[in-house]
Amino acid sequence: MIYLDNAATSYPKAPGVADGVATHIRTVSGNAGRSSYKDSITSSTVLFETRELISTLFGLKSSDNIIFTLNATHALNIVILGSIKREENILISPFEHNSVLRPLSHLVVEKKIKLHRMSFDNNFNIDLETFEKSLIEKQIDKVIMTACSNVTGTILPFKELALISQKHNIPFILDASQYMGYIPIDFTDIPVSAVCFPGHKGLLGPAGTGILYFSDEFKFNSLYYGGTGSNSSSIIQPTFSPDMYESGTANISGIYGLKIALEYLEKEGLDKIRSHRVEMINQLAKELSEIEEIDIQSNLDIKRQIGVFSITSKGISASELTYWFDKNDIAVRMGLHCAPETHKFLHTFDEGGTVRLSPGYFTTPEDIEKTINKLKEEVYVFNR
Repeated sequence: MIYLDNAATSYPKAPGVADGVATHIRTVSGNAGRSSYKDSITSSTVLFETRELISTLFGLKSSDNIIFTLNATHALNIVILGSIKREENILISPFEHNSVLRPLSHLVVEKKIKLHRMSFDNNFNIDLETFEKSLIEKQIDKVIMTACSNVTGTILPFKELALISQKHNIPFILDASQYMGYIPIDFTDIPVSAVCFPGHKGLLGPAGTGILYFSDEFKFNSLYYGGTGSNSSSIIQPTFSPDMYESGTANISGIYGLKIALEYLEKEGLDKIRSHRVEMINQLAKELSEIEEIDIQSNLDIKRQIGVFSITSKGISASELTYWFDKNDIAVRMGLHCAPETHKFLHTFDEGGTVRLSPGYFTTPEDIEKTINKLKEEVYVFNR
């Protein structure tokens, strides 16, 4: 199979991940932070070392502020529902995933918050002065945005927008689901209040792993309460991190798999990973552009492209295209990609969305070539 659905989840995982998870399940019996016997300490060490690795790889200041979650959606729900107060004004981009839109829509009803949208042009550009003006005029309380679109692959200017938000003391929450692991990044000089991302996409780890990082200054409530292995004499939830946000048994075996994946990324180097991805992006963009019957709904500026391409076809529905890909053992994704507002921006919503192709680190030039050839065959068959 040619796998081009890495924007949904990476495949294959980093070498050693599957075996590592299985070995951990079979051989380590202890729960983290619950006892002093060997396997319990081993599990605690896994969590500690993985936090430290995440902190080091991405320039996150305090590993104690790294919270393990089930996925990015879980992380975003924790920070959105835990931090937004009644009747606040929230500014978002037009490219948000439902993992941001749905909790915010819930708060529109429950807390009477107001949602405001950033203004981007058709080339996915935003005027920074207009953005800053909107922060003041609309009395924005928090900015929440994606680092890049999961539909078009367009990298948004989140660094610049975070700095402007900081200038006005406005918390900045970043959904980095489609960014982390694909491009080197150091958050040391990017003033995010919180950043959320999964372990199973660009980090090449297993499903069931997610990360929420927050700055020391950013305060929010926990969504759930219970046993942490700390302060067990008290029925009051601990107020220190990470325990405050990590009640119950963690996905220790999954986090061990994530640790193996992160060690692989560290060894390979994110510069090398980005370089390979740029090669795949260039090849895919060039060859898609040469098919007259295909419309590319993505940004083709390599510097602003993470590696996600959405396409539509003149006269061929997204479902027909996807059926053809599947028939030829090529995995892609069709539809609205849990991002309805993005498709409204692209004017692809009423047609049911697009077909999305997202290569990964293990995608080869031969995979791209075979995919393009099969796509050309479908176009030829349909139009003959």
